[in-house]
Amino acid sequence: MTQNIQQLREEFKQKMDILNNYLFAQGLSDPMTRIQQLSFLFFLKMLEEQDIAMEREEKLTGRKHKSIFAGQKDKFRWSRWREKAGGNLYKFIRDEVFQFVTELHNGHDNIRQVFEGAKLLIPDEATLKRTVEIIDGINFSSLDTDVKGDLYEYLLQQINSAGKLGAFLTPRHIIRAIIEMVNPKIGETILDPACGTSGFLIGAYEYIRLKNSDSKNLEERNSRMFGYGEKLNKEQWKFLTEKTFNGYDVAPEMVRLALMNLLLHGLEGAHILRKDTIAGSEDESDLQKFDVVLTNPPFAGLVDSGRIKATLPVRSKKTQILFLGYSGLIPNSSIFRYTIYAMT
Repeated sequence: MTQNIQQLREEFKQKMDILNNYLFAQGLSDPMTRIQQLSFLFFLKMLEEQDIAMEREEKLTGRKHKSIFAGQKDKFRWSRWREKAGGNLYKFIRDEVFQFVTELHNGHDNIRQVFEGAKLLIPDEATLKRTVEIIDGINFSSLDTDVKGDLYEYLLQQINSAGKLGAFLTPRHIIRAIIEMVNPKIGETILDPACGTSGFLIGAYEYIRLKNSDSKNLEERNSRMFGYGEKLNKEQWKFLTEKTFNGYDVAPEMVRLALMNLLLHGLEGAHILRKDTIAGSEDESDLQKFDVVLTNPPFAGLVDSGRIKATLPVRSKKTQILFLGYSGLIPNSSIFRYTIYAMT
């Protein structure tokens, strides 16, 4: 990694710490709320940066690009409203900008999903303006996808240290060890039926890329090796980024964090559903086939016996047992490759 990238990484971390502490001091004591609010604003800034990058690419390649900010929608650019005066920035973002993002098309389905039902919870106009001012100094376009993903993981770890996501954030070294044992391969579909913030899916994505990279192009980061997957052909790369990764979680805010994490790791084509995997009525997703199941099933919860899915091959109130049973229902999955982790 170049010195420039390392410097950007450290600057970003410092600003994240400043923002985190600032919002805490302004009354946002819940760390999950802080990360969600910051993430919304990050994505609003990155939308314009990505659009500008596509406009530049159009000039270089001739490939047509239709700006999401064309015509009357120009007012939704970060650069247009970031210095909005008159005390109406809060109302504009809450009532108009969030609505604009939920209506996006042109391949932005997961970004639209991130903002569905989103609420601006930053307490007041002054706090919002100060937060926007700090974020405005971050040039996301100067960070490649892997760095942005690593930095988002840094934020999630900060929340975990506050004791708010202990049930969802499996230690990353455990994730990597399990994925190495399971050994997912290009062309296989992968499901995490209790995905939390998508740590297993991202770990599998990095593992498959590493296994399909030239050894001379590997990069060492935080004592780990990363690859770019340059040995994958176009069809394989499309399958990896658009058809491989699937996740379910019952908590809507977890689905939102999972989508944000995947997007920042370059996986806009991952499929994440809000879904009660083991309870309630059956749906179409229960009939899908997957090759590999990677998950950390919840060990703390209990499920009312009347709500357990009738087709599960096991009957138990313990969630970890029910998740193992659900794995057995997936027609094309390998139970052994699932239970490696569930039994640890």
